[in-house]
Amino acid sequence: MNNLKQNTMKSYQFILIILLGLSLYNCDKEDDIIVDEVPYKRVHMYDTNSSNKVIKFISQYYYTYDHFLITDPDSSDYLYNFSSKNELLEITPPEQDEEHLWKGIEFLKELLLDFYSTDFIKNHFPYSIILVDEIADPVFGLPANCYTGRYFCCVTIQDMDNMSPEEKAYYSAELHEAIWFQIGLYEENFLDLPDGFFTISFEYYNYNNLFALWPREQHYEIGIARNKLEQWEATWLPTKGEDVGTWIRFLIETPDDEIQEIINTSEAMRTKYEILVKALERVGIDYKKLRYTK
Repeated sequence: MNNLKQNTMKSYQFILIILLGLSLYNCDKEDDIIVDEVPYKRVHMYDTNSSNKVIKFISQYYYTYDHFLITDPDSSDYLYNFSSKNELLEITPPEQDEEHLWKGIEFLKELLLDFYSTDFIKNHFPYSIILVDEIADPVFGLPANCYTGRYFCCVTIQDMDNMSPEEKAYYSAELHEAIWFQIGLYEENFLDLPDGFFTISFEYYNYNNLFALWPREQHYEIGIARNKLEQWEATWLPTKGEDVGTWIRFLIETPDDEIQEIINTSEAMRTKYEILVKALERVGIDYKKLRYTK
């Protein structure tokens, strides 16, 4: 009886070995799984020879920079930001009129695109720029000119026809700041800034106190730049990643004589100014040429 059990067990083991071998053989011979590449939903409409000047431009933008300029946004363009979800961001898509959209494109070129080289846009601009008529800031719910996520930047064009040259200059500086926010946050090694640029302000980064009003001079003492309209501000200081963008906007908006006066009276501002200007020069950027002067 014991011999019979042993023989039966050996038979089962033998059969299992054969079945396992066959299954491995079949797996090895199984056809490779092929997943078709699904093109981005707008690529099919791109035509660099289109008679529609909007389609022609956004097509050229895509094929030149390998990025997207979106003129007909829906929630899928900004709601899911690859690694996070922008549930609170509310936009109003632009009126889908060719002339309105074309004016928006010219507006974007005038205030932002024309200041940068092809290589810079290709390598350092967000994955997509989205033209919208309105944005509600997701933090305070107030109207905003622009808003950046990890891979996109929304730009409002609804009021472009009513802007004075001074208002355009302000908006242009704000757009530059948004682009450099992304660079500072996600391309830390681009400018290769030494630690000395950040250590001056490090303990104050991301310090928020809506009830503490600091004059400009108090910000300058710790190396924090302020934009043109901020004389007194509730203390909402930049993060380390936002510091460069804040400085870029300060350099664009502030007249040269004022910059000189500030860096002559503030050691912190002078140190950060000298470091940043040298870093910008190394990558071919002259901040004075980023100023809107029309």
